[in-house]
Amino acid sequence: MPLRVGNIASGEDFFDRRIELEDLWRYLEGNHIALTGPRRLGKSSLLKRLEEQAHERGLMVRYIDVQGLSGAAAFVDALDAAYPDASIRRHLADAGDKIRTWFACLKKVEITLPGDVGGSMELQAPPATPWGRKAADLQTRLSTAPALLLVDEFSVFLDNLIERDAHEAEQLLGWLRTWRMTDTHCRFIFSGSVGINALLERHDLTTWLNDCYEYKLGPFREASALDMLTTLATREGCRISRENARHLCTRTGWLSPFYLNLLLDEAIKAMRDRLLESGDTEREIQTGDIDDGYDRLLAGRSRFIHWYKRLNRDLREPMLAFILAMLRHIARSDTPLTRRQLLARLARLEPDVEVRSERFSNALAYLEENGYLGEHGEHIQFLAFLLRDYWRRNHAN
Repeated sequence: MPLRVGNIASGEDFFDRRIELEDLWRYLEGNHIALTGPRRLGKSSLLKRLEEQAHERGLMVRYIDVQGLSGAAAFVDALDAAYPDASIRRHLADAGDKIRTWFACLKKVEITLPGDVGGSMELQAPPATPWGRKAADLQTRLSTAPALLLVDEFSVFLDNLIERDAHEAEQLLGWLRTWRMTDTHCRFIFSGSVGINALLERHDLTTWLNDCYEYKLGPFREASALDMLTTLATREGCRISRENARHLCTRTGWLSPFYLNLLLDEAIKAMRDRLLESGDTEREIQTGDIDDGYDRLLAGRSRFIHWYKRLNRDLREPMLAFILAMLRHIARSDTPLTRRQLLARLARLEPDVEVRSERFSNALAYLEENGYLGEHGEHIQFLAFLLRDYWRRNHAN
């Protein structure tokens, strides 16, 4: 079975995340959730595993990818189509005691309104729009149902909607917030490959989602990464020692399932080529195979070019130039840079201290949520060593 690099992992391709799954189920008892975290950590895979587990708990669960939808009406239509009346009635009849167990676990969703809006916010009825009536009907049907709505790529959808019609985006967000603030039995989890918080902050819309509990997904723990690498290597008909699996983790740096699988896949190819040249038959991944695989990945420039193109596609000046300068300075440096050192290097680009500091904070939040940079103690550095070395080779001049 070939390695699944970059695809949603389900079934036996899904590894670990036991603690994260336990956390999410616990928080769902009293909260709606915004599942955040940098790209390439497996947020969509985690949602799919929740979908698998939800049936055991009596929930009517639907995974809804909204990335390709073009407006609020299409969003409401997608949710409505996922929960037809007949399916809800059938589920209520079939699930039986499991539903009562789930309802017994539910706690009232606690809403803390932010101080910057005076401790209150005007609640919105479904707006007087072509999609408002269907939205109201959907809310009525699902509010008392044991439904779990896994809304993936919500931030991508929302980013496109804001660009097209910011007022419609705010109407949709307002209606969804009003729904969540009622004493509803259903639960939402919103996720996406674009950082939700950075997106909402950029458009001054943070109050429309701040009732959701933010659960930030992190990288694998080393033990989980080692177990995954060992299992996947075995499935590919080869072996990797614990020592060399740890070496692969060290080369990767950031223990993202995507980068671990990417380097393992290339190391297996390097091992295969070595065996063809030497005539050996011992299919065990060596340290040199891992290092050769790393070099091969960097040589394939097309593998990472989208990380650069994405910035040019999504950002406008002056933020684009500022972010590219940040990444260039970090890639050039032989040692990790502190916030103060990086701000000093950006002084020529933005002389005003206050403007530079605010722009830096916004840029860092964007780069963290999108999987480029992270803070390690006092230092700021690339999360993935492969991305760092690609940037150093191609965009640091």
